[in-house]
Amino acid sequence: MRTLVALTLPIALLAVARGGDAQLPEAKLVPLKPGEPAVVDLVGLDKDVLAALRAAKLSPAEWAKYCRVVVDRGTPEEVAARPPVAGTWSVTADALRFEPQFPLVPGVSYKITCRLHDIPQMKPRPDGFSISLLVPKPPPGPPTSVTAVYPSGNRLPENTLRLYFHFSGQMTRGDIYQHVKLIRDDGVEVVSPFLEIDEELWSVDGLRVTFLFHPGRVKQGLVPREELGPILEAGRRYSLVIGRDWKDAADRPLAAEVRKTFSAGPPDDEPVNPDTWTLIPPRAGSDAPVIIRLAKPLDRALLGSMLWVTDSTGARVPGEVTVGGGERVVTFAPAKPWRAGEYKLVVDTRLEDVCGNRVGEPFEVDATKLAGRKVEAKTAERRFGVR
Repeated sequence: MRTLVALTLPIALLAVARGGDAQLPEAKLVPLKPGEPAVVDLVGLDKDVLAALRAAKLSPAEWAKYCRVVVDRGTPEEVAARPPVAGTWSVTADALRFEPQFPLVPGVSYKITCRLHDIPQMKPRPDGFSISLLVPKPPPGPPTSVTAVYPSGNRLPENTLRLYFHFSGQMTRGDIYQHVKLIRDDGVEVVSPFLEIDEELWSVDGLRVTFLFHPGRVKQGLVPREELGPILEAGRRYSLVIGRDWKDAADRPLAAEVRKTFSAGPPDDEPVNPDTWTLIPPRAGSDAPVIIRLAKPLDRALLGSMLWVTDSTGARVPGEVTVGGGERVVTFAPAKPWRAGEYKLVVDTRLEDVCGNRVGEPFEVDATKLAGRKVEAKTAERRFGVR
């Protein structure tokens, strides 16, 4: 039997107790501070034993000789050979305490072994024991769902390069491409539309994944496009289908299948040009945002990190960027009210649209016209005043 939080059940004696029927302690998980790992308290030990342990004043190295916590998985030999969980031992008023250096893993069983009878300072010698603790998994939340698909528009250029899928929770990884299909308006599934790479493009928090349309079928004149044809064709309609069979980290299917229907328009080969954007400045003394209306939809993920505002000294203005309006409207809200003066909207020239066109540089580059078109500056700027 395994020990549960608040319901602790003894397992077995490591050494035969005097009299043959000594009571084992119980292991309990005890949260001490929010955000810190719970400690393990072994309660039920005789008060004389706890007093002797305190008087022994064991060093960390001595505690490691007599008490250990290991993952309880495999054969007895494998468990015995497993390295102990890092942590510190101590004695409280009513328990022997183990404080793990890192949180114990939910759903994992641990074996706690204390060879108290081997401690020379302990008189009379208490019995050793070995008990197990099963760290319970938290109750499952609602099934994971797709919260957004970008680009969000219902009309995409036929040379669209990437898609972003956002989820409400962690998803399983590996072989993710089998869960997403692209179906034409005639019911035919587009064959191998995505660039399938082993290093899947997940965000740091694991809630967003990037799918790339195969560049060899997006760019003109490349072999994959000649052999398999383009992925999107202007004038046709498509359904992007994210299947419910894609499971989340708790091994549950998605809450629902997701379909994004859109039409394909002509290719977009125009570089991103900040000079064509409309800036609506706020009033001095307000905390209203600067509103930037873009000439065309831009990359949703890049917009959040490649636009910022500086003041007249060149210092960045603290604030928050938000993206909306089909990725055609960006706002910058300051952390503090605006002061009257001159400001700059600064744009990283690596900012791209949905087709991979950058600031001042198209994705499709004609080698005969390359000279003079490549952007060397790292940023572009738009000035605006706050009055």
